[in-house]
Amino acid sequence: MSKNSSFSIGRILLQIALGLLLTVAGIWTFMGGGDEGVSAIKNVIDNKTLETILIYAYGVIEVISGVFLILSLFIGDRLGAFGNILMIIIMIVWILAIVLIDFLGAGSIFRTRNLLNWLYQFAGHLIILGALLILHD
Repeated sequence: MSKNSSFSIGRILLQIALGLLLTVAGIWTFMGGGDEGVSAIKNVIDNKTLETILIYAYGVIEVISGVFLILSLFIGDRLGAFGNILMIIIMIVWILAIVLIDFLGAGSIFRTRNLLNWLYQFAGHLIILGALLILHD
């Protein structure tokens, strides 16, 4: 999934952390939970059947992407374009989640009573988006 072959401890740690985060979030999706991407899908889609299909599809994409992010440390970039497409899908849903949760949702900056809490949440979302962008190129 990553074309940059430079060796960096920070990049390796970031790739392992993001791989684990995506894998666990995808597994949680099948257990009835999920991450901010699942919340974004639930906020956008009104049709319960379509919502369920999209949530499970997103969960599968997260698990596959997470596992392959970790495996690519050992086997290299074997997925090629398929891995890039999965990462782009996750980035799009993550951006949608940031907009819906941090700017339009119940805990948005416009509705929060605790600015520090909102800033902390927003920073976490941006860190994950930044990791997706760094590991995608």
